[in-house]
Amino acid sequence: MKKCIAIILFISTVLMGCNKNELIYNAPTNEQITDYVNSHSLDVQDSAWIKDSAIILLEDSLITLNSDQHGKLYEQKSSWGINYSDTMTVGDGNPYVAVIVNNDILSSGADRILITYTDGKSYSRGITEKKGYLIPNTQINEVGNLIIFDNNGKELYKKRE
Repeated sequence: MKKCIAIILFISTVLMGCNKNELIYNAPTNEQITDYVNSHSLDVQDSAWIKDSAIILLEDSLITLNSDQHGKLYEQKSSWGINYSDTMTVGDGNPYVAVIVNNDILSSGADRILITYTDGKSYSRGITEKKGYLIPNTQINEVGNLIIFDNNGKELYKKRE
């Protein structure tokens, strides 16, 4: 009988210990994101909510932020070298594509990004003074073409994926 009670206590302890360590990740709050950006003095190009994460785009990196049920913030960072001579894309469009527009195209009057996905659907986004743009995609399709136009509709850049 003592052996049976000891086994039950051991199993109960193991099961209780496993449940305490299980973390549940969610998207961070606006306050957590603002605190993170301010404490790291980030020059944010763009940001988006994707699934249970907040994505922050910088000129040379992409930061994914998650929060656990205790309010602790987790970050994952992907970096690349800055190349101001080429327009660059990061990601294949599922669940996002990041577009970093180079200085030459910006100074040529870049006005709009047009993305066509492999299923034929398109997404258009205006260009402001920033260099980086995040384009979320809730579908499973990838980017087929990316075109940057000026305000007269002239094609300044085209990339086929």
